[in-house]
Amino acid sequence: MTEPRRAADHPIAILVNPASTAAHPGLTEYATTRLAPFGVKAVLTTRQRGHAAELARLAMTDHDALTVVTLGGDGTAAEAAGALVDTGAALAPMPTGSTNVFARTIGWPMDARAAIDRLVQVLESGQHADAVTIGIVEAGGQHRHFIVNAGVGIDAEAADVVERHPDLKRRVGQLWFAGAAFVAAARQVRRAPMKVSIDHGTPFPLASVSIACTRPYAYFRARAFDLIPEAGQDGALGWLGSVRRGMSGPAVAAAGAFTGGWHLESPRIAHGTAREEIVMEAPDGVAVQADGEPLGRHRRIVVRPATGLLVLRGDTPST
Repeated sequence: MTEPRRAADHPIAILVNPASTAAHPGLTEYATTRLAPFGVKAVLTTRQRGHAAELARLAMTDHDALTVVTLGGDGTAAEAAGALVDTGAALAPMPTGSTNVFARTIGWPMDARAAIDRLVQVLESGQHADAVTIGIVEAGGQHRHFIVNAGVGIDAEAADVVERHPDLKRRVGQLWFAGAAFVAAARQVRRAPMKVSIDHGTPFPLASVSIACTRPYAYFRARAFDLIPEAGQDGALGWLGSVRRGMSGPAVAAAGAFTGGWHLESPRIAHGTAREEIVMEAPDGVAVQADGEPLGRHRRIVVRPATGLLVLRGDTPST
């Protein structure tokens, strides 16, 4: 386990995703100016998917950065987080994406400039970085860290539909994801269920599985979508599965996640926590996503909790 360091002792690198929803040159300049008194060693710009991880490693090795500030969404923060695990460097994710679930769950204001101003206060206070639990997906030789959620089945199919139509994603936002989920449910009816094993237990069938390392699972505009209330408890991952194929299970889960959690009592839903691993096997292959990024279709998927990521929080300071 890495030891937290004082935020004020960290040289800073800023990672900018110019394709993120709220990112623009003026915001980058604002962040650089406001953070300059704390030692901005580099401002690095991503060029493609996956580049943020490479830049985060570069920030540490070539620029001696011990705080990495991301100006991007959950995908940019997740890529950087994977590179920072077990390094002692801290992540400060500023909310410049479309939803910014991770930044919001650790207390950063929704407005990017307000979040940068709050980061200045955090650095001035000497606040410690906190260790948080995230997850890692292993599928088809890929090892992908996620900081909010991962999905196998319907939500991964939906993520694939969304990513294939980026213009609709920008114009319609979360409503487009809801529509994509119905398309995904129709596809899933024709496929055999998965066999799922939790922490080396006896396998059982599920049509789809959602996994989260924090809550809420997502936001629809300002409203929390609290799909897996058990997520983030004592270093465990929370999971929720649909027992039957089709849209009945996901529809119940979605309704309950918005209205107090009654979906957890439904016979269409299975749920719990995993401290070691979740293993999913699908004879026909199944879609997989991590923090909204489609990872392809795979027959065997393993998801494990991962520790060692340090983050700077925007809410209650550590002591």
